[in-house]
Amino acid sequence: MKPDKYEELDFYVQYLRVHLKDHHFEKKNDSKFIKSRADKALDTYLAEFMDGHPPFICHEKAMRTLLDGLYVSRYDVVYHIIEEDCWLRLPPEVWETVAIHLTALPQIDCVLDRYGVNGNFLDRKRYSVLRYEILGAITEILDGYGL
Repeated sequence: MKPDKYEELDFYVQYLRVHLKDHHFEKKNDSKFIKSRADKALDTYLAEFMDGHPPFICHEKAMRTLLDGLYVSRYDVVYHIIEEDCWLRLPPEVWETVAIHLTALPQIDCVLDRYGVNGNFLDRKRYSVLRYEILGAITEILDGYGL
């Protein structure tokens, strides 16, 4: 799909592209999804503006539309656990690479599936249990690698 000439100027398109890339969401290269979501965000902004809301409120609601379901990625969860609990075992410069590697492994993937980590996972009550289960799996994997 050829990008339209104004897409590179679209704030919502660019913001979402960077967000998806930085948080390693699967849809990071799905131009149709990105354009559609950016259009919905712009529609939200315009609807709120037409209802008389100030621009900062319109922008906030548009950003909620843009990022709906894209708050916490599987990568984010694994990276955070590495950062909090594996800092003595792994140097900070490898955390991103290790998190990407671990999220691709079936041992980690099945735990993330069981807890429903899919972009909307903001459940603090279940996070501590998830954290310890993932940490146990990471420990076994790192021990297997001799790290």
